[in-house]
Amino acid sequence: MGGSIFFSFLAGSVFFSPEVMRFTPPPYNGLVAQAMLERFFLLHYICGGIAIVHLFADWLEKPGTFPKKPIFYVVVLLGLALLGGKWISPKLTIWHQQKYEFQVKSEGPPPMIEPKAYSNEVRQDAKLKFRIWHGVSQTVNLIMLMMLVWRFWRLSHPITGQPQTYVETKRNLFSS
Repeated sequence: MGGSIFFSFLAGSVFFSPEVMRFTPPPYNGLVAQAMLERFFLLHYICGGIAIVHLFADWLEKPGTFPKKPIFYVVVLLGLALLGGKWISPKLTIWHQQKYEFQVKSEGPPPMIEPKAYSNEVRQDAKLKFRIWHGVSQTVNLIMLMMLVWRFWRLSHPITGQPQTYVETKRNLFSS
């Protein structure tokens, strides 16, 4: 949750700040932001995978019913991360390149971008699609953040009498 909040509210906006745009103007600042987003989504994939493994391990150790709601919740979060990272982000990358008339080279010496001419119609269409889908991406990110905060709140404020995890069901050996 901390990584998501940090990137969403602090790190993400840095790439488009006046200070950074002085030495990394468009489209370069967008390329750096895209590289950071790849790591942002990777963080979500790793955390989602760990959460699912943890919930399964907890279920195997604790007698009782299968934790359907928590597994479903984590799967939805992981699905939203996959939607943003594997479906929306690649489209934004293409539209960013069309908007600024360049393409990223797959090999060769730096710089790794080269000019590529696009018609005015393609550039205008890319600008529109980028703006719309960037908004969709931000909405998905906001939904993920709200879900993470809500889940954190529920885990840190359990309903009295209902243990939330295997650890909470164990007797504390150090208590009197």
